[in-house]
Parts: sequence; structure tokens; C-alpha cells
Amino acid sequence: MDSRFIRVTKGSDRTWIVLRGPRSISLLRFAIKSHAVAYARAVSQAGKLTLFVDDKHGTAIRQSAASLTYPKILS
Repeated sequence: MDSRFIRVTKGSDRTWIVLRGPRSISLLRFAIKSHAVAYARAVSQAGKLTLFVDDKHGTAIRQSAASLTYPKILS
């Protein structure tokens, strides 16, 4: 992975964590994955960072930051 990246991964407490860079600096935690992905896409787009989102097996998959999509309901 590039050193300038954002990653969305599942935490041990079942929350979705948005991490930045190789040191895995935690930016925010979300209860819902789509909320974490939306936030990570916005940060990635603004900072021109590579975006990775973990799949169900925990493998980081590169995503496009250009297609900003947000959930309809933020609860």
C-alpha cells in the first residue's frame, strides 16, 4: 500500500474504523460501514489519498474516492 492512504477496517468491537497512513492513525469510528466509507471517501478525495476498504475477509480492496456516495439516512 502507498504511505498516503485511508483505510476502512472492522474493529474488534464491531465498529468500523477509519485509519490513516502506515501507522494506522485512527480518525473516527462508526457503527455502520456505509457511514465509515462515506467519511473515508470525503477525506480521501480532499487529501488526494488512496482509499482502501476491507472486504468481509479483512482484505484491503482499493476503492475510487471520486465516486462520492452517501447513505440516505444517517442514524
